[in-house]
Amino acid sequence: MKKLYLTLFIILVLVSFLTASLVEMENKFIKLIGDPETGRFILKTTDGDPKLDTDQNALLLYEDYPPTSFTTVQIDGREYKFGDEVGTFITRMLKRDDKMICVWSLKNIEVSQNLRFVKGPTTDNPDTIEVSYTVWNKDTREHTIGIRIMLDTYLGKEDGAPFRIPALGSITEEKELSGSQLPEYWYSYDDLSEPTVRAQGTLRIEGSPLPEKIIYASWERFNKYLWDFPIKEGRSFRRSIIGPPDSAVAIFWEPKKYNPNDTYSLKTYYGLYGATLYKGRVFNVSLGGPVTTEGDPVLITADVQNITTDTAKDVNAEIILPEGLVLEQGEKGTKSMASLKSREIKKTQWNITPDGTTTGIVVYKVKVTGTVKGKLETEIVERKLNIKGEKKVTVTATKTYSLYDFSELNKLIKEMNGLLNKNNDKVDELNTLIQKKGPYSKDQAKQDRSGIQNRVESSKDVETRLPDATKSVIKEIKK
Repeated sequence: MKKLYLTLFIILVLVSFLTASLVEMENKFIKLIGDPETGRFILKTTDGDPKLDTDQNALLLYEDYPPTSFTTVQIDGREYKFGDEVGTFITRMLKRDDKMICVWSLKNIEVSQNLRFVKGPTTDNPDTIEVSYTVWNKDTREHTIGIRIMLDTYLGKEDGAPFRIPALGSITEEKELSGSQLPEYWYSYDDLSEPTVRAQGTLRIEGSPLPEKIIYASWERFNKYLWDFPIKEGRSFRRSIIGPPDSAVAIFWEPKKYNPNDTYSLKTYYGLYGATLYKGRVFNVSLGGPVTTEGDPVLITADVQNITTDTAKDVNAEIILPEGLVLEQGEKGTKSMASLKSREIKKTQWNITPDGTTTGIVVYKVKVTGTVKGKLETEIVERKLNIKGEKKVTVTATKTYSLYDFSELNKLIKEMNGLLNKNNDKVDELNTLIQKKGPYSKDQAKQDRSGIQNRVESSKDVETRLPDATKSVIKEIKK
């Protein structure tokens, strides 16, 4: 018994020591916990979604130490876990301003991980983390490098919740999506009518390259195979035949060639999923989509559940759009769901876009109809969308509207900001090196100086193009 007490005491001491060394960052929606020993992280809610009263202090990524979510770096055909001892931490995980950062190096390849809170696309609250990596080939020769981000998802107390894809429905078995099947985002919840936690992962992010593919499988498969593995359709998310479900997701940026001094950045989002939940008498409807748009197309999703004890036949979902929103070309306003068995959930989607006639908050609706026991039933749910931007009004016999085109000017400004940010990052890196009195070779100094000068020259070139872009906008406004 004494040995047992001694063992428990040692475990408690080790856990308290480990917990004390963790790096944490939180707001009123979510909390990020980083492990400096591995560079890995855990995500959980604090108060969570204001529209749910069940998701406080709930997990979004599985909690263990070391954390079970990890990133794979593939270099010249070999796979390594980011943060493993085979490499070296140049900067161990720390909180700097509004970011949690760390830098890991292996074979003269430097990989920087940055984590920060951003607004969720479907919530407009800072309840989402941006997970970004920058790869830098500091070697004197070419390397082929790829990145795989694996998230061990966990919703509240549910370790095997299915993933949901707007165009495909629920993913409950091993699945790989790529090319035209790659979704803009995916989401997950444990129960449509009484969700404990709702999570969303976003793949299409402005300024970041799209991943080449995404795989949904059990955590065990991703832990065993650090990169690819043969997908087996029908394989469940269970770790073993009799084990519990344990779902996870991996996002791939396939290996590409990096010349000496090349850099490459990528990012993904993961956080809370914001959807309008309507509980009807016959159908429950979860209506999701972005809450703001700068004039870009918008993807709207509807999950419909039959909550009666009978089968609902001839079920249709129709989107009703206000002034300022139109269906994209080729899109149908009414989608058929055929029949829905009792408690069955089906999903559909619409691609809509602002037409430039309206800005500000508008309300769109989805009407669900179906026949139950020979009676036509109808439920209607609505959701708001904030259309941002400027509109140009010309008053004639009828009103016509259009948006100013600032795209070229914005492109140049973003390009210049990107160059300046890279130089600022390099200066920060050199300051850190000076403070640590670390080794800094003449060749590296020459290379860094050349890189900074090239970016300065490039920014000057961009600056010379700004006046013409500005004149073009002014000319359009005066039309």
